[in-house]
Amino acid sequence: MNGQELNFVSPVEVTGEVVNRNNLFLVKGLVKATVSTNCAKCMEPFELKVQAPLEETYTQENEGFNQAGDDELITFHGDVIDIEPEVIKSLLMELPMRLVCSPDCRGLCPQCGTNLNLKQCNCQNEVIDPRLAILKKLQQ
Repeated sequence: MNGQELNFVSPVEVTGEVVNRNNLFLVKGLVKATVSTNCAKCMEPFELKVQAPLEETYTQENEGFNQAGDDELITFHGDVIDIEPEVIKSLLMELPMRLVCSPDCRGLCPQCGTNLNLKQCNCQNEVIDPRLAILKKLQQ
Protein backbone atom coordinates (compact mmCIF):
# COMPACT_ATOMS: atom_id res chain seq x y z
CA MET A 1 0.00 0.00 0.00
CA ASN A 2 2.11 2.91 -1.31
CA GLY A 3 5.13 1.26 0.31
CA GLN A 4 3.50 1.48 3.73
CA GLU A 5 3.88 -1.65 5.84
CA LEU A 6 0.85 -3.12 7.62
CA ASN A 7 1.03 -5.81 10.30
CA PHE A 8 -1.85 -7.63 11.93
CA VAL A 9 -1.70 -7.10 15.70
CA SER A 10 -4.00 -10.03 16.48
CA PRO A 11 -5.76 -12.75 14.50
CA VAL A 12 -8.28 -11.50 11.94
CA GLU A 13 -11.86 -12.21 13.01
CA VAL A 14 -14.38 -13.36 10.39
CA THR A 15 -18.03 -13.99 11.21
CA GLY A 16 -20.70 -14.93 8.74
CA GLU A 17 -22.33 -17.75 6.87
CA VAL A 18 -21.94 -19.89 3.76
CA VAL A 19 -25.06 -20.77 1.77
CA ASN A 20 -25.04 -23.42 -0.99
CA ARG A 21 -27.35 -22.49 -3.88
CA ASN A 22 -27.07 -25.04 -6.65
CA ASN A 23 -23.30 -25.43 -6.20
CA LEU A 24 -22.76 -21.68 -5.91
CA PHE A 25 -21.43 -21.02 -2.41
CA LEU A 26 -22.38 -17.56 -1.17
CA VAL A 27 -20.04 -16.34 1.57
CA LYS A 28 -21.41 -13.35 3.45
CA GLY A 29 -20.06 -11.88 6.66
CA LEU A 30 -18.01 -9.32 8.51
CA VAL A 31 -14.22 -9.07 8.84
CA LYS A 32 -12.55 -7.34 11.80
CA ALA A 33 -8.85 -6.72 12.37
CA THR A 34 -6.39 -4.44 14.11
CA VAL A 35 -3.38 -3.39 12.06
CA SER A 36 -0.17 -1.72 13.12
CA THR A 37 1.54 0.79 10.83
CA ASN A 38 3.36 4.13 10.86
CA CYS A 39 1.59 7.47 10.49
CA ALA A 40 2.02 8.96 7.01
CA LYS A 41 2.56 12.43 8.53
CA CYS A 42 4.65 11.99 11.72
CA MET A 43 6.05 8.47 11.11
CA GLU A 44 5.08 7.35 14.63
CA PRO A 45 3.69 3.79 15.00
CA PHE A 46 -0.03 3.43 15.74
CA GLU A 47 -2.79 0.83 15.63
CA LEU A 48 -5.95 1.05 13.57
CA LYS A 49 -9.12 -1.05 13.94
CA VAL A 50 -10.61 -2.05 10.58
CA GLN A 51 -14.03 -3.56 9.88
CA ALA A 52 -15.13 -4.67 6.40
CA PRO A 53 -18.05 -6.48 4.81
CA LEU A 54 -17.31 -9.74 3.00
CA GLU A 55 -19.58 -10.96 0.23
CA GLU A 56 -18.24 -13.39 -2.37
CA THR A 57 -19.55 -16.22 -4.52
CA TYR A 58 -17.49 -19.39 -4.99
CA THR A 59 -17.94 -22.37 -7.27
CA GLN A 60 -16.03 -25.61 -7.72
CA GLU A 61 -13.57 -25.59 -10.59
CA ASN A 62 -15.33 -28.41 -12.45
CA GLU A 63 -18.84 -26.89 -12.29
CA GLY A 64 -18.39 -24.86 -15.49
CA PHE A 65 -19.88 -21.59 -14.18
CA ASN A 66 -16.74 -19.54 -14.87
CA GLN A 67 -16.66 -20.72 -18.49
CA ALA A 68 -19.77 -18.62 -19.10
CA GLY A 69 -17.67 -15.49 -18.53
CA ASP A 70 -18.86 -14.68 -15.02
CA ASP A 71 -15.85 -12.85 -13.53
CA GLU A 72 -17.57 -12.41 -10.15
CA LEU A 73 -17.23 -16.12 -9.32
CA ILE A 74 -14.17 -17.42 -7.51
CA THR A 75 -13.27 -21.02 -8.21
CA PHE A 76 -11.97 -23.59 -5.74
CA HIS A 77 -11.16 -27.28 -5.91
CA GLY A 78 -11.59 -29.97 -3.32
CA ASP A 79 -13.74 -29.68 -0.23
CA VAL A 80 -12.24 -26.50 1.27
CA ILE A 81 -12.86 -22.88 0.26
CA ASP A 82 -9.88 -20.61 1.00
CA ILE A 83 -11.37 -17.20 1.82
CA GLU A 84 -8.09 -15.64 3.02
CA PRO A 85 -7.31 -13.68 -0.21
CA GLU A 86 -10.80 -12.17 -0.26
CA VAL A 87 -10.66 -11.35 3.46
CA ILE A 88 -7.40 -9.43 2.94
CA LYS A 89 -8.83 -7.61 -0.10
CA SER A 90 -11.92 -6.62 1.90
CA LEU A 91 -9.77 -5.16 4.67
CA LEU A 92 -7.52 -3.28 2.24
CA MET A 93 -10.55 -1.76 0.52
CA GLU A 94 -11.70 -0.28 3.85
CA LEU A 95 -8.39 1.41 4.70
CA PRO A 96 -8.17 5.18 4.22
CA MET A 97 -5.92 6.47 1.42
CA ARG A 98 -3.55 8.07 3.95
CA LEU A 99 -3.02 6.28 7.22
CA VAL A 100 -2.59 8.90 9.93
CA CYS A 101 -2.46 8.47 13.71
CA SER A 102 -5.13 11.13 14.27
CA PRO A 103 -7.04 13.67 12.17
CA ASP A 104 -5.19 16.54 13.85
CA CYS A 105 -1.67 15.10 13.41
CA ARG A 106 0.72 18.00 12.72
CA GLY A 107 3.40 15.80 11.12
CA LEU A 108 7.10 16.57 10.84
CA CYS A 109 8.80 19.93 10.28
CA PRO A 110 9.90 19.95 6.63
CA GLN A 111 13.17 21.68 7.56
CA CYS A 112 14.48 19.99 10.71
CA GLY A 113 12.29 16.86 10.97
CA THR A 114 10.96 17.56 14.48
CA ASN A 115 7.72 15.77 15.31
CA LEU A 116 5.41 18.77 15.69
CA ASN A 117 2.97 16.71 17.80
CA LEU A 118 5.62 16.42 20.53
CA LYS A 119 7.31 19.84 20.45
CA GLN A 120 7.47 23.04 18.46
CA CYS A 121 10.67 23.83 16.55
CA ASN A 122 12.15 27.26 15.81
CA CYS A 123 12.19 26.87 12.04
CA GLN A 124 10.50 29.53 9.95
CA ASN A 125 8.05 27.73 7.73
CA GLU A 126 7.10 30.39 5.23
CA VAL A 127 5.00 28.69 2.60
CA ILE A 128 5.41 30.33 -0.80
CA ASP A 129 3.64 29.17 -3.92
CA PRO A 130 6.52 28.14 -6.24
CA ARG A 131 4.83 29.96 -9.11
CA LEU A 132 5.08 33.23 -7.17
CA ALA A 133 8.60 32.72 -5.78
CA ILE A 134 10.08 35.00 -8.45
CA LEU A 135 8.07 37.91 -7.03
CA LYS A 136 9.86 37.44 -3.67
CA LYS A 137 13.17 38.04 -5.45
CA LEU A 138 11.84 41.29 -6.95
CA GLN A 139 10.87 42.50 -3.49
CA GLN A 140 14.50 42.35 -2.25
